[in-house]
Amino acid sequence: MKTKTLKQIIMIVFAAAALAAAGWMFFRSCVGPMRRGGRDTSFSSVTLSRLSPTRELRVMSVYKEIVVGRTKTENTILGPTERKIYIIYPARLNIGYDLSDFGEDWIRASHDTVYVSLPPVTILNEDGNYVDEARRRVPIESGSWSSGEMNELRARANQEMLLQCAEEGCFSEATAQGRALVESLLHTLGYRNVVISGNSIPSPRTSTPGR
Repeated sequence: MKTKTLKQIIMIVFAAAALAAAGWMFFRSCVGPMRRGGRDTSFSSVTLSRLSPTRELRVMSVYKEIVVGRTKTENTILGPTERKIYIIYPARLNIGYDLSDFGEDWIRASHDTVYVSLPPVTILNEDGNYVDEARRRVPIESGSWSSGEMNELRARANQEMLLQCAEEGCFSEATAQGRALVESLLHTLGYRNVVISGNSIPSPRTSTPGR
């Protein structure tokens, strides 16, 4: 099979898998997310979750609730008074591949062997935010808080979400899932040997969310 034809077939299969995943997403929305290792994940370990119109291949979607808070002292007519606020942010981190990162020679075939060079998985949240501002809950609030202070709390929640996912090995897991997905697909297409290179695990501390 020619390499160009193989690339086209893989993209078609990705799109077909995305349609099947859309049905699964509807089913999951009815029965609720699955729990794995203390967090909610949208799909099983080797299931393609979505091929978006922006040419993104989502491998993992992690949901958490992030709690942030702070205190400050305000001078009132009664003297110095402590004010506090705690916010619960729903947060979701999408990890996968931006297909524009796939180089021209990312895949080539020779007889019954196919060689694949995968880019690192990346963060796919387009808006650069992991937290859902509209669905935040504020169980404790006293005093007044400026927009700047609220923005600082949201930024802290974003960073905390990223760090928790890194500490739990989500990027490593997404990397393994991506490799398994591609390898399984190529075996299905009839290739006996699949050689995958690249696909190093990114450093989430230096990753730039959004595209």
